[in-house]
Amino acid sequence: MSKLKVAVIGCGSIAIHRHLPEFNANEHVEIVAVCDINEERARVTGSKYNAKAFTDYKQAITESGADLVSVCLPNYLHAPVSIFAAEQGKHVLCEKPMATSEKEAEEMISASEKAGKKLMIAHNQRFVPSHEKAKQMIADGELGKIYSFRTTFGHGGPEGWSIDGKDSWFFRKEEAFIGALGDLGVHKADLLRYILGEEFIEVASMIESSAKENSDVDDQAVTILRSQTGIIGTLTASWAYKKGEDNSTVIYGEKGELTTGR
Repeated sequence: MSKLKVAVIGCGSIAIHRHLPEFNANEHVEIVAVCDINEERARVTGSKYNAKAFTDYKQAITESGADLVSVCLPNYLHAPVSIFAAEQGKHVLCEKPMATSEKEAEEMISASEKAGKKLMIAHNQRFVPSHEKAKQMIADGELGKIYSFRTTFGHGGPEGWSIDGKDSWFFRKEEAFIGALGDLGVHKADLLRYILGEEFIEVASMIESSAKENSDVDDQAVTILRSQTGIIGTLTASWAYKKGEDNSTVIYGEKGELTTGR
């Protein structure tokens, strides 16, 4: 079986701590290229994985021989880079949030379908064993009729995670488009759709930007969601959980309740 050749575009924290190590650990994958506008960062990362380093994403995609492109860039670049990769006949794994508008998301899907290639958004919480178990239990009727839920994802903020710390693009609306809700909330919105097996048809929300300085995006968000069958609940996302991460979900049903992530 030939290895899947991957080019990783963006050498920030999500690439360094998740994408690259996990690709490297997979015997069916070969990292052939890395790319970052920071030339030194690209060089160091490429050297570590014996991959060719680029500073131009188009060159990395077209000249590396990659089969798959992993897009680990600021949110406003997700769509253009993913679309370009698909147009070059590449599979795409793109970090969340998928795009900055519905139009962009639809264009990404269209480009991949036209190329006959796969497009996947990195909603990795679907693959957490407890989440897979929760989905199966609900599908098997172990909780009976589902009434409600509450889910949250919060931590102290991207300055403790991003390679650029407090100077990260996460805090700039022109690059991030959205703050905690797009960074963390999208994970839980996708997870709930996956676990419950249905779509949401109604939403209300409030956001606040009071926990971070030098930021023009939301750092706290609270949403109320209603599903197709009338399941209602709350989803919160926050960069203001100073004492540690909370990534929990509680599902309430007629036969009991289910908790994950505590």
